[in-house]
Amino acid sequence: MTGRYLPPAAATGLAAPDRFAQSATLVNGLGPVFAGPLFDPRDPRLAGVFMHGSRQTRLNITALPLVMRREVGWWLATCARTGERQAHASEWNRWAATADHVIARHPHVLSFADLPLAEWMTAWGRIYHADRGRMPAPEHRRRAEYALRAMLERLLRRYSSEVDWWRHDIWSLRLDGRIPRREHEPRANTAVRWGDITPVWLREGTKFYLRLQMESGQLTWSTVMQHRVNSARFAAFVTERGIDNPALVNGSERSLRALALDFGTFLHNWRRERSGRSEVGGSLQPRTINKNLQTIDLFYRVMTDCRAEAAEALDDARWLALTDSHARMFRTADRPRQREVREADERNYINDTDLSSMLTHIELLGLPAEQTRTVVRDGCQVELAGLGHPAVMRAWLIQAMTGRRASEVLMMDFEPLSDIPGLDVAAVPEGGMVARLRYQQTKIDAAPNTILVGRDVVEIIREQQAWVREHWHLGPADTIRYLFPKTTGNRHGTKSWETSNYNHVLKDFSHHLDLRDSRGELLLYSRSHRLRHTKATTLINAGAPIHVVQRYLGHLSPEMTMRYAATLASTAEREFLALAKVGRDGRQIGMDRRDMLDLVQLDRRTDRILPNGYCLLPPTRSCDKGNACHGCDHFATDRTFLPDIQRQLAETQSLVATRQARHTERYGEPMSEANVWLEQRNAEIRSMQLEIVALDAQPTDSTTVVRGAGVLGRTGYQDASDSNRGSRS
Repeated sequence: MTGRYLPPAAATGLAAPDRFAQSATLVNGLGPVFAGPLFDPRDPRLAGVFMHGSRQTRLNITALPLVMRREVGWWLATCARTGERQAHASEWNRWAATADHVIARHPHVLSFADLPLAEWMTAWGRIYHADRGRMPAPEHRRRAEYALRAMLERLLRRYSSEVDWWRHDIWSLRLDGRIPRREHEPRANTAVRWGDITPVWLREGTKFYLRLQMESGQLTWSTVMQHRVNSARFAAFVTERGIDNPALVNGSERSLRALALDFGTFLHNWRRERSGRSEVGGSLQPRTINKNLQTIDLFYRVMTDCRAEAAEALDDARWLALTDSHARMFRTADRPRQREVREADERNYINDTDLSSMLTHIELLGLPAEQTRTVVRDGCQVELAGLGHPAVMRAWLIQAMTGRRASEVLMMDFEPLSDIPGLDVAAVPEGGMVARLRYQQTKIDAAPNTILVGRDVVEIIREQQAWVREHWHLGPADTIRYLFPKTTGNRHGTKSWETSNYNHVLKDFSHHLDLRDSRGELLLYSRSHRLRHTKATTLINAGAPIHVVQRYLGHLSPEMTMRYAATLASTAEREFLALAKVGRDGRQIGMDRRDMLDLVQLDRRTDRILPNGYCLLPPTRSCDKGNACHGCDHFATDRTFLPDIQRQLAETQSLVATRQARHTERYGEPMSEANVWLEQRNAEIRSMQLEIVALDAQPTDSTTVVRGAGVLGRTGYQDASDSNRGSRS
């Protein structure tokens, strides 16, 4: 645990006065409460530092040497400053006793930093066995290791502050403020450990390379973990092949290319080990192999270009052996071919029935554990207790209503809402947009980071703000950074919920509820990214233009947005082909359904086929005119429909004659020309007569489409159409 750049004092000849001087800098400026050697968890100045259950136990470090007392006091002050929570006071009392025994056997040990964590744990286990006559339970040992590890990692980093941040084998934003970071990092609490990657030249070279990429802004902290995974696979490859230098081979460019191809084969044969199991999992996906090859390709490109700087910084002249061949040993043709899949994956879409069911039961997630609610499972009523996570419930609801990514919601500012300039909120109808919501756009640089939201989202955010104020006891002058603060080790509210913990809670809730879809499969709330696909599909289905949906989703290109549109296209096609197509006159249309679908979607102009023509109304507009198409300028027809229009004209004229005769019999006078029904029928007759004239003027074998030929037949155009009407009577 001491790390490569901070070995024990005994191994380096570090003199005791130097350790005394180092520890003295730790306590400069600390309050008297941290001077020790007694720490009372009931002291208000130590509020929240120790875990719950420590109030009856005082921490006594009187037996420790001055250096260790300073280190413990500094660590408690650090926990008070950062909001982290220390272990139970009883755990640290046992560590104080362990340190006392170790010092008695090893007088050179003056500091907790003088021994690695493994040796401290060995001594702790030995003393525990001597006191209890048995070995400690795994959980007890885990708690003890956690208590010392947390302090030791930060202490080692403090003692080695003169060492460049990237040289350490543990990278952690929490431990080292020098690591490049963005204002909001989704994986800020994730540590990257390099110690198990061998050979050393590859480990140190990878760290040097990532330092260059991060400090130049080419890579962000969120991508470092994946680079570490890819480098570990390459490390396994070079170890298996017995490669012991950065140049990889001593031969020609041909042998270097052969090695690159060999690495591709190695990745294709890679078998993933399942977590916590000994059996072997599935092989890597082509996309994963492609990313791995790209990572190592870019690594050698950069290291070749910076080989002189790498040799100097790493004190390893072997990097100078890199040539231009290393910068091009991986080629595009070496990577697995990836077909751009535009077809939808229906598993990414939640249908209305399933989403409604999930929304109905989500309240159980926020319900206190002492309360129950009745749910129906397999046709039987079951009483289920709440899970007591109201913040997670609200975050999921915001995802469902806005289509945001989980990290974008969890890292929202405590006050993410702002007014829409010039909008009178009181005049906005139900369901309208009333505020602008700002979220953390951490995935795509320069992408939009605001959307418009309705009153329902605003109310959820206000509820969450009230909950945070209640649980964090914020005063008038206090501020909190995030709307969804982490609930443990975060007394100051400076850390947000992480997606890993968020998904874990949602997964537990899914199994607790055991809600099933129409296929009998478990509805997983933890697959919350499906809410984004569903929201996008709903917007496109409602006729929202692609560029509007693109901005709403925070995409930089419409190509990415169209991936979401694929679900709509797939669903629409399946439903379209499953139904019999019936015309407006009630007759079933005999056209092949797939041909009909292609015709309807052609040019994205038509959204319906009529028994006597085509409607050219744009898909984003709807029609409330019933069957009054003949006088519409969006109605188009050709000579193939001439018999249908002639038949409809004759039937309409016959209908008018019949109704007029019945009216005369009943009322003793003819139907007035001002009668609304007669006026509309006469308009249809005039329009059909105009259409017939226009179609008769076309050659017999013509396929020309005539649009809006009956517009002049509408009411108000009678004079213009009198001559045509007379010629047909």
